[in-house]
Amino acid sequence: MSHRIVVVGHGMVAHRFVAELLAHGLPDVTLTVLGDEPEAAYNRILLPDVLPGHLDLAGLTLPAHPGVDARAGVRATAIDRGRRVVTDDAGGEHPFDTLVLATGAAPVFPTIEGLRDSAGQPMPDVTALRSWADAQHIRAAAAEGARVVVLGGGLLGIEAAVALRRAGCAVTVIHRGGAPLDRQFDALSGRVVAASLADHGVAVLTDCRIAGIERRWNHALKSIRLTDDRRIEADLIVVAIGVEPRIELAARAELAVRRGVLVDDLCRTDDPDIHAIGDCAQTGRGCQGLVGPGWEQARVVAHHLAEKIGGRARPRPTLGFDAGVVRLKADGVDAVTMGAFPADEFGLGAPRVLGFVDAAGRRRVRIAVADGVLVGATCVGDPQIAADLTVAFDSRMPVPADPAALLARPLAGAAPAASVLDLPDEAVICRCNAVPKQAIAAAVGGGAASVPEVAEVTRATTGCGSCTNDVCRLVEALGAAPSALVTEKEGAFAVA
Repeated sequence: MSHRIVVVGHGMVAHRFVAELLAHGLPDVTLTVLGDEPEAAYNRILLPDVLPGHLDLAGLTLPAHPGVDARAGVRATAIDRGRRVVTDDAGGEHPFDTLVLATGAAPVFPTIEGLRDSAGQPMPDVTALRSWADAQHIRAAAAEGARVVVLGGGLLGIEAAVALRRAGCAVTVIHRGGAPLDRQFDALSGRVVAASLADHGVAVLTDCRIAGIERRWNHALKSIRLTDDRRIEADLIVVAIGVEPRIELAARAELAVRRGVLVDDLCRTDDPDIHAIGDCAQTGRGCQGLVGPGWEQARVVAHHLAEKIGGRARPRPTLGFDAGVVRLKADGVDAVTMGAFPADEFGLGAPRVLGFVDAAGRRRVRIAVADGVLVGATCVGDPQIAADLTVAFDSRMPVPADPAALLARPLAGAAPAASVLDLPDEAVICRCNAVPKQAIAAAVGGGAASVPEVAEVTRATTGCGSCTNDVCRLVEALGAAPSALVTEKEGAFAVA
């Protein structure tokens, strides 16, 4: 009898889980995926690029998986653990032997009077940017010249703000912290980012608290009043202050939940036949809210099921995702951070920390070195240094005896300390679409004769574009067409 696997949710992590499981080639497995959005799985990370018109839904949509019963617009409403059945909003039943919850997270809206209507729903001029529907709503509401206030100066808030400015809106970011991006970047780097945003016409107000929302007689948005009595006129509010795991379905099924659905190192809930992955899952590291850990969880669960169902004996992946590389994907505002820095730079045995700031040049670089390798790096305003530091971080190649060379070398025009060609096969080249080096090599080996053809096969370079130079170098070294086949369009890379 076929082993029935039902996946609830069809976001990026669920899509990755299905791909990972199919790669194991298990016989006698049926896969049903229930996604409550009407669209097929798409790349949610790139939604800000929809706002200025850089991408449409086709450009976001992830490849379909042949043989998988993927149902869009079907919302799971209940789990009957005794009968091993998931019920959907139309009353349909989906029996399972294994259930994988990938229900994601929902945007958090602040409890401020004037943001919601009498039914508790956000007002029409208040929205998040979490779904394709949100992006379409913002595009319709944020006409050229519209005054938009973005609540939250994290990665999504800044990316949305820059995209809206590119679309011709007057944009103000209101952030409670002392500097934007303060969850991932140090305060000085955040201040340099804020200065760069100002250069691009995006105002950033920090250390701010909102006292209320002011509306006109017809309930149209008028302004946001801060606790210091400043008023920011606005036609639209975009909320980007965070997300909360969607655990309602699991909680109703009496699975163990806290902030997220509690899982072990195999992403199993307290019911061993039910797993949770992605933003809804709470591992021993908490709810990390990044797609990278979710992809790792997808790989772990797929491997576990391959062993359980098919008896496959391959090296078992483990959960151990670190900070990885976090990149701001905003046109003209370059910022990337990776790894970790010590809490006390002067502590015994602490990594060696070096850096410089060039406020006038809108640049900031900071690195941490331990045991001869780069363990942390932050770079704002210099894509070349950022690219070289990323290669050095990913490859864990030895750094120069004097780590200060990592700061000065790119400025002196010296050769990179490490090349993309030196990275291991499993190293991720395109982070937006999680394309490893070996996938690009396989595409070239399979007949892809140019960068656009490689992009068509792997989707590398079709996201934020930050990987384009590395992909071009790799493809050229493998004997395909050189980087001249890639063009730059309005600050984002597109295949020619």
